[in-house]
Amino acid sequence: MKKLIIILIAVATIGLSGCEKWLDINKNPNDATRANPDLILPGVLKTWGADVQNLTQLYGAWMGYWYHAGGWSGWYSEKKYEITASYLNRFDYYPGQLTDTRFIRLNSGDNVMYPAITDVVDAWYYSRLIDLYGDVPYSEACQPELTLTPKYDDAETIWLDLIDRLDNAITVFNNAVNAADHATNPIYSFKPASDIVFSGDFTKWKQFANTLKLRLVMRLTNVRTAAELKGMMDNTVAHGFITANVSVNPGYSSSDGKTNPWWNTFGKSFSGTVQTSNTQYVLNRYFHEKMAALADPRLEKYFFAPASASPAGTLISRVLGVDGDLVTQPNSTTAANYSWLFIAANATVTSGRVNSGDGALDRAVIMIGPEAYFLQAEAASRGIITTGMTAQAAYEAGITASMTASKVASADIDPYLTSVNVAWNTAWSATEQIKRIIDQKYIANYFLNHFESFCDYRRTGYPNPMHPTFTNDAALDPLREMLSYYPGGLIRRQIPRLFPYPQAEININNDATMAAINAQISKNGVTFNTTSYPFDARTFWDTAPKTIGYDY
Repeated sequence: MKKLIIILIAVATIGLSGCEKWLDINKNPNDATRANPDLILPGVLKTWGADVQNLTQLYGAWMGYWYHAGGWSGWYSEKKYEITASYLNRFDYYPGQLTDTRFIRLNSGDNVMYPAITDVVDAWYYSRLIDLYGDVPYSEACQPELTLTPKYDDAETIWLDLIDRLDNAITVFNNAVNAADHATNPIYSFKPASDIVFSGDFTKWKQFANTLKLRLVMRLTNVRTAAELKGMMDNTVAHGFITANVSVNPGYSSSDGKTNPWWNTFGKSFSGTVQTSNTQYVLNRYFHEKMAALADPRLEKYFFAPASASPAGTLISRVLGVDGDLVTQPNSTTAANYSWLFIAANATVTSGRVNSGDGALDRAVIMIGPEAYFLQAEAASRGIITTGMTAQAAYEAGITASMTASKVASADIDPYLTSVNVAWNTAWSATEQIKRIIDQKYIANYFLNHFESFCDYRRTGYPNPMHPTFTNDAALDPLREMLSYYPGGLIRRQIPRLFPYPQAEININNDATMAAINAQISKNGVTFNTTSYPFDARTFWDTAPKTIGYDY
């Protein structure tokens, strides 16, 4: 009898839940009955535009652009370089973006356009995961029908496959424009409205994919020969690269959760309230000294002196980790605030030292145009690209593009390009060329591209964290380093290089995650704790020695 009652209750429960749909008489007959690639793609691209900026604050601090103003609590982990397994979880890319891109590929049938775009998206996400963690799930990832505990794949193997996928995407995009049957063959059919990046302009997609490919190829400069890297680029170099920012706009509006993510974080809320970031992240002395030594006109475009600055109108900076810049609590900082130059297209940057403009509806930047030129400059300098722009031409084009984006007057650009510490010198050694290119790329990366500066630093050692200028000053440089000066005790006075795998991943996928951790321990002699792993572990392309020498 008891068993019968249990069965009846279970049937009743299932029946009620199952009948809910049938009892709903308000169903809209026009609702989609299933998701299609053209419906999923806009959401993927929208989220991509938001995800680009979610490490801006961290690397703004660690890479010497910003420091944390006094009067605000927090940032102790960042100042101390105290990085635990609970600090950062970017494995949230898997159930979100990477699951959605896989869905698009599986549901595109014979169509090649939607999968090609997901190859570009995946290249960005997986390369960032590898940059942050090293080995990660890939071949078994986002396949719950196969396994809920995917294995971790070798990072270098993944990286090379991402380059192959970009090659494939470039071919597809090129064919979509130039194939004889591109207008009639259904494999190239595409709804431009689903593309909130380029509106179906596949020449631009081709150039973007090629630029992202060049970024991935240049990460390999310490683990592949120049000849090998040249071989990787030879098959697509003729397709060209981006010449302007790549950005996305899903239809931002001045309502809660629908404004440009950069503006919402660093500018104003949807209701017009200035965000607290405006006086939390202020001018770092390292960046200040670097730009001042070059008499760089971008300095006073990037930052402005607040009303409390003394003397009035003076750009004041401080080093990372040290508080005490306040006149009154909680946030009247005397140090130079960041301008809204990069988060509001109509921002006015004048000698009046005030923030103005409104970026709520602006496009969200995914990749900046100047980076493409500096990638080409370094590739040309190393002999990886031997056609197109020379190293000098690309170097100067990158600076010019950055100056223009920073609203520097055109009359001030040429004098800067010919100034003594900026002008290209044909007598520079190969090492000096790379140093100068990366230094100018670092300046151009400000605000929108901090993460790439972090990766360039790990790969090349530039910019030098100890010396903001090219003239090393043993007396002054110790007072203006990129490194933290936190007085409460640093874990190690070294910029962390790799993040521990997230604690949630260790808990849920323990065997596979511990295998990846043990591989790091075996290869690099690290210990999985806060004093060793973030500093001594390495992703595959980072070949810096275990002990980083910050010598004078």
